[in-house]
Formats: sequence, C-alpha cells, structure tokens
Amino acid sequence: MQKRISAFALALMAIAGVLNLAACGGGGGTVTVSALTLSPTTANVPLGQTSELTLTVTFTNPSDAASTTPVLTYLVNGVAGGSPATGTIVASADDAQVAVYTAPATAPGSNNNMVNITATTPVTPGSTTNTSIVTSNTAVISLTAGTGLTVNPTTAIVPAGGTFQFNAVFNNANDTSVTWSVTPSGTANVGTINASTGLYTAPPFPPLGGTVQINATQSGTTSIAVATIVYSAASLKGPFSFSYAGNDKTGFLAAAGSFQADGGGHIVSGVQDTDSFSTGPSSQVSISGTYTVQQDGRGTIVLNSGPGAGTTNTLQFVLSTNQHGLLTRFDPNFTGSGTLDQQNLDALSNSDTVVTGPYVFEVGGADTGFNPLGLAGRFTSNGSGTIPNSAAVIDVNDNGTIKSSDPTLAGSYSFDPLFPGSGRGTLTLTSTNSGTIKYAFYVVDGTHLRLVEGDSTAFLEGDAYSGVAGNSFNAATLANGNYPFTEGGNSPTGLYTAGGIFTADGAGNISGGIFDSNNAGTQTATGGVTMGTCTYSVNQTTSRIDLRLQLASGACGATNGPTTAEFVAYPTAKGPVLLLEVDPIAVASGAAFLQAAGVSTFNGNLAFSLSGRGIIHNNIAAIQGDTSGALALATTEATSGTIDINKFNAVFPGDLVNTTTTAIVAPTTPGRGTAVISGTNPNVTYNVVYYVVSSNVALEYSSDVTRNMTGFILQQF
Repeated sequence: MQKRISAFALALMAIAGVLNLAACGGGGGTVTVSALTLSPTTANVPLGQTSELTLTVTFTNPSDAASTTPVLTYLVNGVAGGSPATGTIVASADDAQVAVYTAPATAPGSNNNMVNITATTPVTPGSTTNTSIVTSNTAVISLTAGTGLTVNPTTAIVPAGGTFQFNAVFNNANDTSVTWSVTPSGTANVGTINASTGLYTAPPFPPLGGTVQINATQSGTTSIAVATIVYSAASLKGPFSFSYAGNDKTGFLAAAGSFQADGGGHIVSGVQDTDSFSTGPSSQVSISGTYTVQQDGRGTIVLNSGPGAGTTNTLQFVLSTNQHGLLTRFDPNFTGSGTLDQQNLDALSNSDTVVTGPYVFEVGGADTGFNPLGLAGRFTSNGSGTIPNSAAVIDVNDNGTIKSSDPTLAGSYSFDPLFPGSGRGTLTLTSTNSGTIKYAFYVVDGTHLRLVEGDSTAFLEGDAYSGVAGNSFNAATLANGNYPFTEGGNSPTGLYTAGGIFTADGAGNISGGIFDSNNAGTQTATGGVTMGTCTYSVNQTTSRIDLRLQLASGACGATNGPTTAEFVAYPTAKGPVLLLEVDPIAVASGAAFLQAAGVSTFNGNLAFSLSGRGIIHNNIAAIQGDTSGALALATTEATSGTIDINKFNAVFPGDLVNTTTTAIVAPTTPGRGTAVISGTNPNVTYNVVYYVVSSNVALEYSSDVTRNMTGFILQQF
C-alpha cells in the first residue's frame, strides 16, 4: 500500500531542494568562486570626496553567476570597511558589486598618501566547512588635495530678525569642530551666531552695506560666507509713535498716535488723535491693524479705528532703521506725510517726570478762519505736570499778522490714564497772543513729543523737542558752520516752499549761502540764489534766535523787505534748529541742521520722501501729492528702486524706478546737489535739489514749478 506523505514533510523537501540548488547551481555540483577583479586599478580621489569601484565575480561554473549571490567584504589597507584615517568603503545600496570609497578628511601622511583597496569572498558561498576565501587584485587610491574648509552655503539672504543655519564642510565632509563668529561692520548691529552650531540670528535691520561676514575657524584656518540682510516684519516691532499732516477734500488734516507692533505683521493695540477742517478734533480713538514690510524697507500699515467696523486708514512707509521711518497717508482723497519712531520703553511709564526740562516747539496749520497759522516757542517743565511762566516765550504768525516774543507762555500737562503705556497725554499752553490751546501729545522719548491740537480754537500739529540746557545764551548758541534747511507753508499768493544752506560764524553773523524757493509757481533761478550777509541775535534767557537771511547779494536790507527773510529759530538739544518765518513773504515753518564736516555723494540704499506743503481750503486742484520710496545707488547711477505715489485722487504703490533716467549729481560747495527720480508706471519725473546734512542725511526740495514739496533722503545701508 502506498504511504501517505504529510504536508509538513513536503514543505521540508521543497526547502531542501532550494538549498541544494543555491549550493550546487544548475550543473548539480558545488558552487565555487574562482576570482575577484576590482576596477579601475588606480584612481585619484580628493580628500573628503567619494569614488566608485566595480567588482567582477568569476565563478568556476559560469552558469552559477545567474543564481548565486556571494557575500563580499571590502577592505582599505586590509581593514574591513576602512577607517576614518584611511577612508571608508561600503557596498553601494543599489549594487553589492559596486564599492563606494569615501576619502578621509585629512591626508594620512603615510605611503605617499596612497591606500590599497581589496575585496574578499568565501570560495564556496554559504559553506560552513570550507573557510577558504578569494582575494581580489589591489586597487591603489592616491589621495589628492581636498577642497579644505568651506562654509555651506557661501551666500544666503536672511530676513531681519530671522535665523539661518550655516554648516562647515572640511574636504566635503560635515565638520562640527569649527568655531563660528560674525564679523562686525563698524558699530552697527550685525546679529549674532552660535559659536558651536553656526545658527545665525540676523539683526532687526540691515547693517551698513547690507551684508555681514560669517566665519568658520578651525586650527587657525578661516572660511567665510556672506549673509545679505533684508528688511522683514521683524524690523517693525515694539511700541511706535507716528504723526502726519496733509489734506482731505476740505483742507487741513493731521493725525498723531502710537501703536504696538508684534514683529509678525500685526498691530495689536494703539490709539490716535486726528484733527481736520471737515471733522474737527477726534481724540483717543483705539486702533489695531496689520502691516507688511518689503525687503527694501518699504511697507504698508492698515489701521482699523473707531467702534464697530470703524474706519480703515492706509499708511505707506519706508524704514531707514528699525527705529525710524518716513510715513505717507495712502488712501485716495487723502494726503499726509510724517514719520514714525520707536518709543523708548522708559518713557512709557505715564510718569510726569518723563517730560522734564526745557522744550522748544513748532506747530503749524490754520486758524478757525482756515487761514495759515504758525507758532513756535520755548517752555520749561518742572516734571510734575506744571509749566511755569519762567524763561518762556512764544511767536505767532497768523496769516501774516506777526506777534513776536510773547513772554506770557505757561501751561500744564498730564499723561492719559485710559491708555497707559501708549505715551499719550494732553498738553495745555496759554499765552496772551495765542490764547489757550490744548494738544494731545505722544512721547517718542523724553526729548521728543508729537503734538496735534485737541480743541477747536485752531487746527495745528507739530513737535516739541528738548531745548538747549542752561539759562544764559549767546551768539555761539548758533554754532559756527553751514546750515542746510527747508521750509514750507503759504504765501499771500499761494503755496510756498524753500530750501538752502546758510553759513553762520557763531558770533552773530550770517556770511552767505545758497537759496531756492517756489512761491506759487514762481521759482528762483536754476542753481539757486547766492545769499548776501546778515546778522542774528540770541536771547540770553530763552535761546530764541532772531535770524535774518538776505535772499540777494549784498548786505541785509530793511526788516520786512522783499529780499530779506526773517525767522525765529529755536535750537534743540540734539542739534537741529526749529524755524518759523515771521515776515510778509510767507507763513512757513521748517528746520535747519548743522552740517557735518565734509560733503559727499550718497551711495548704497536710500529711503526718501517728498511731501506736499501748505494749507489748502476747498481747492482740490491745488492739493499736493506725496511720494516716498527706496532707491539703490552706485555712485551717481540708480541700479534699482521703487516709488509709492499718492496723487490725492489716486494712489500708485510699487512704481519701479526708471534706472535709465534716474540720477543724482554730486553736490558742490557748500553741499547743494541735484537729482532726478523717475518712475515707470505711472511715468513720472521728480526734479529735486538736495542739501547734504551728513553722510546719512540730506534735505530735499522739489524744483518742479508745479510742485511745492520738501522731504528727506536717509541712508539705509
């Protein structure tokens, strides 16, 4: 009787058959390897790099090659797998008969920096009794010079305030033993780098030149990379105060406020005050919103204000640092130009002691009859909320009616308990000639207050700055040197702007200068007017300067003459001098700046603005637009740039600069230069005169007949 074979026995028989096939091959005998051959037999491999070698396996019975996979071992100088000193070798993940050799990071120094590669395999694959092996021929690898120490990547663009991971590579192998550093650029903030890991943290805005050098150092050898820092949302972070003045459809419009930016594109809280011909004062309005910052420092803030859905205001800005920027109101049918500044945290305590000491101020706008009005003066705060009538003075120019040197000024101030930490407060100033005027103020720091009128006695906005300390002043209070200045306002015939540079000797004399003006479309001659000589006097108690400029050759003419401009000038503790014109020529205000030694052409990346000047009432056709932007210069030629334009009836963000027609001409003595800034869409051209204050700052004056504009040029990086 036939025996039955169990399923388990059949399975064992099947497995045994497979094993016999693997060991014996198709020919039915024992599988054996007869030879191993490496190729190429010689190769040059740079330190730290890899090279592949191919291994050919020869079987005694060639037909065994299709069914047998031998166990292969690769060796470097007789060591299986190699070592860090001589290099390592492994089988390729795709093909075991391809060996991948990785050269060491440093040359071993022995045997003329050559290593031997071999391969082995058992003669009988899978045998447990035959321990014989087959060894291949020797492939000789010559180790050549590697790439050395490098930083990966060698260049990177890093957003301001962001992080970037740099890595060190030595002869194409990652190296964690280096020491990292970042090379400073002058005294600028260049960011930080973790000395062990290479994680770089960028500064909050680009440093001078816009780049920093990343260094990886090992055993006295340093490799470098260059990081280009660009502006980002992190460049606008923390508490900021802002103000601007311009026009709406009915006329004068001004705003001042403060907000908290989170560094990530959100205005998380804030408050602002506005004043205009159409609405009058609007005080203590809560604001919030969003913002963006472009790589060139230009950005947009969308402010939401008021209860419920509220009102949306758009502000365009361009940063010169993470602490200062030029600001433009950017809604159709509104204009406005100003600045924004990071607030000093120590000044946001709501303590009256923040406002202590002498202050000079200048405000401008209109009276209740919508006529141009300017005020300037000096007061001293006692740090406890009171402004006593001591060494105080105010000057008023109300539509050409001038009331000078009023010594009756006094007042009071207090911080706003409803918005603690905002820097907002109220300031009341009273004098015989001005009456009582109440302002909202916003602190930048203890030396700078932004002002906007908060009652209905006039329409005014401006600033107060710490005045020169002391109680005994003389002609040297206006230091010896050149003073670039610009001003704007209204003349009896229309809008008025002017700019120039005057020279003071510090002893009571103005020895000359250069002057440009646009009086309702009547421009001074191309190249400006050479000023004559005049004198000035300084009040010993208040520091008030009676400054006259001769706008023609020769000596000063009669006071209030057609070619003699008269100003009251109030010097600030930080150097600039506030100006209010007090003559029949114009109701205009501005500032003069002591010029730094040397006059140079701007280079690199610049922020700039051109702002419409003058008070307009119910005459939309006369409203001036506002412009700001960023410009990259290489000597006198523009390489790139973007302009944001508000023409009042329409806004044009992101207009690319026409680099073919945009140019800046080097200044001549005493620092006056000219420039042309052109856009592409819209195709617009701004002809400007600039007056150099320092290597980082210049004042701008529009030389276009149809534009009454002044502005700033600020070095970014």
